[in-house]
Amino acid sequence: MSKEETIEAKARALYEHIFSKPEDTYAGKPWDVVEAINDFADESRMMTFKNAKIEASRQQITKIQPAPRTFIEFGGYVGASAIAWGAILRELNNTDSAVDVNVYTFELSPVNAGISRDLIRLAGLENTVHVLEGPAADSLRRIFEEGKLKKAGVDVAFFDHWEQFYLPDLQLCEDLGLFRKGSKVIADNTDFPGAPAYLEYVKSGGRQGGSYRYETESIETASNRGPSIVEVSTVINAQ
Repeated sequence: MSKEETIEAKARALYEHIFSKPEDTYAGKPWDVVEAINDFADESRMMTFKNAKIEASRQQITKIQPAPRTFIEFGGYVGASAIAWGAILRELNNTDSAVDVNVYTFELSPVNAGISRDLIRLAGLENTVHVLEGPAADSLRRIFEEGKLKKAGVDVAFFDHWEQFYLPDLQLCEDLGLFRKGSKVIADNTDFPGAPAYLEYVKSGGRQGGSYRYETESIETASNRGPSIVEVSTVINAQ
């Protein structure tokens, strides 16, 4: 079984576990869904964005003014982090509606994308969190061309897909002009397995002579095993 097949098999097992419960166990309860996913992930050694990292990220996201409304996520897997982002955006904007509050999550695997959609629907966030299937860069370009993303319209970007794509996808965001001053860029797994080119880039402030400059912070979180760092970069200059 390939690595991708193993990842998808664990996602299917999670799906069966969650949906074996009575529907009202999780229906319309995003944080309960996130906790259930991460509890199962801990037992099954699935790589999800765990609760301590979500909380560290939430603390950074709450600093954004005005309150963030648009979030893009590179690497959705089973939707745990995307559900958390949707819940956080709704809380920060004091709304239960999906008006102008959007999370776009990019997932390469059709299997994982389908599971994510069902879990997002279970959490009651299907009108806020949108799963786009296929290569992240292609999906990003498409929704930009469709006008769903505007220039200077992305408040937060989150990178949690294959680490070798972190830097080129960040630079694509820059080339499309998506960030504004104060936007946050959050990256997982920069300590392990590591994203050295990305890390060097944000720590040096970004592209020399480019339109964006960053300040970055490596935030340590509690972790029983595996990567524990969340890299949070803030756009301090956007031209």
